[in-house]
Amino acid sequence: MTPNRFISPILLLLCGWLAAAAQAYAQKSPVVIDTTLLTCEYKTLYYLDTTQLENGTLMGGRFVLQIGRKASKYYELMTDRYERIRTDPKVFANYMSQMEAEIERGALSGDYSGMPLLSRVDALVIYTGYPANRRTVQDAVFLDYYVYEDDAEPQQWTLLTDSVTQILGYTCRKAVCSYRGRDYEAWYAPEIPVSAGPWKLAGLPGLIMSARDVSGHYTFDLSRLDFVREPIEYITYAERQYVRTDRITFLRTQAKSAQIGLARYIQANAPGGTMAGASGETARYDLLERDYKK
Repeated sequence: MTPNRFISPILLLLCGWLAAAAQAYAQKSPVVIDTTLLTCEYKTLYYLDTTQLENGTLMGGRFVLQIGRKASKYYELMTDRYERIRTDPKVFANYMSQMEAEIERGALSGDYSGMPLLSRVDALVIYTGYPANRRTVQDAVFLDYYVYEDDAEPQQWTLLTDSVTQILGYTCRKAVCSYRGRDYEAWYAPEIPVSAGPWKLAGLPGLIMSARDVSGHYTFDLSRLDFVREPIEYITYAERQYVRTDRITFLRTQAKSAQIGLARYIQANAPGGTMAGASGETARYDLLERDYKK
């Protein structure tokens, strides 16, 4: 066998694992909760450790915000594709066709950089307006999945009408607010009359195009805007066993996990597991929402 015909065993193992995963899980039927008026994509960045910003590690993802008349959905793009591929036979078949084509191309060229490999980047999914006047939030701590309801009250913004900038060709104005332990500044576009934005930020007289906390720990910047009509789906991903909780309990679990690390978190949460002092520890960095400390 000549070198350019060699197919990596890792790639073959990956294909076999994906096939087994697709057979093992059956995707629960999504519930259509609204239809989009527009779809936005935000480049989202945050520091892995906000106590060491100078040489800190930036993490991030590509988050999609689907906005409808009654509800909206905010989720990480690659994670959603990954989960759908694992559990939807039609999507999986299309993905495998792409994989096979790239394997054949790579076998000839020796270059497998075009492989459409996906993974879970961020498990966060936020449904605003579902149920009515509330939020449903899905998230994870390592491989433990949680779901909780949150209020959908918009932030109380102060409009700074003298501050103007251009973002993606739209004239944007500045606003500031305090929310759950952080101070934020945002740029919104009055030309796009929807009171929505990335994450849980909303309540301005126009789409939020860019936002960040004033410490620079977390940033949200619009990179794509499409006026399209497509369903907004509530999805319970089939392989996730969700634990129903409340927001503060989830944040405290998230903070503890960030402090103690994966191995000790598993030890502490295993049946019969104990770990002295874990309940009183807090994260080395500040979570996006800080009010769990009260």
